[in-house]
Amino acid sequence: MNHIFNILSLPGGGYRGLYTAQIMADFEEQFGKPIGQSFDLIAGTSIGGILALAAAYEVPMSTVVGLFQDHGKRIFEKQRFNFFGIRKASYSNEHLKSQLIEFFGDSKIGDLKHNVIIPAINFSAGKPVVFKTPHHQSFVRDHKCRIVDVALATSAAPTFFPKYHFDDSNFVDGGLFANNPGMLAIHEAQHFFNVPKDDIYLLNIGTLSSNLSDVAKKGQKGGMLDWANGFALHKAPKNIIELTLSTQQEMLTHMTRHVLGSRYFSIDANLSKSSSDYIGLDRCDDKAISVLISNAKQCSKEALGNADIRELLAHTAPIPNWVK
Repeated sequence: MNHIFNILSLPGGGYRGLYTAQIMADFEEQFGKPIGQSFDLIAGTSIGGILALAAAYEVPMSTVVGLFQDHGKRIFEKQRFNFFGIRKASYSNEHLKSQLIEFFGDSKIGDLKHNVIIPAINFSAGKPVVFKTPHHQSFVRDHKCRIVDVALATSAAPTFFPKYHFDDSNFVDGGLFANNPGMLAIHEAQHFFNVPKDDIYLLNIGTLSSNLSDVAKKGQKGGMLDWANGFALHKAPKNIIELTLSTQQEMLTHMTRHVLGSRYFSIDANLSKSSSDYIGLDRCDDKAISVLISNAKQCSKEALGNADIRELLAHTAPIPNWVK
């Protein structure tokens, strides 16, 4: 395989991103270099966006894994006096923000070491946006944005975290339109890097995501009780969000695989029902950590046994030469 243009695609998945981070950490340990150096473009959404920014800044993935394990419970700590999430989001973003500042400080997108694209939604304008490094002469604004601000914008999942305000706008999670950013990355490669489709290789590292489903039966009214699957009405909005994320991610994954064929590689796992019950967007207890880490280590081991994936990871992308 003669790699021409390698893309790393990192979908959203909340705390399940620990699985993604552990796989990336295993790859860094195996190859002895930051994973960002293997890719010409890194695309990430929501937690995948945070991981993409960390990879592009060459934050050691073992350090990111430690963030998940040591701070997950603080990040996903229920806000007090918040009756069923009516007044505010389930979780504050303040602790996550403080940890991101530990990693990135006040560094800007233009300070990253590798090309990235990060989807989000500008809720104030009602439009999708994609934050980008200045890898094309027409990209003249995003490189001035703080990495921390972009990270919090792409991961502001409705009902889970508050909308994130910066640059005179409110932003919400890019996963609402591109939870798997692979197709965005292919478009970016073709139209802004002028790479022919047949020269594009893409590695997707998933989040052990599972599809939310419902038992088929007549007589359902479609109200909050139905969406909550019971009387815990606060679960209804979260179930709707999870369904939105999982279904469009599956469609985008199918399209990406169809476009690239044998040049598309994906690392993920199909969990048993018993294991999948332990994990979720905001499940960060010891059992969830165990399921995520153990599956990540098994999947990274299997991936490293694939000669094509090893060759992809052994690739060294050119150092970007941006004009800012």
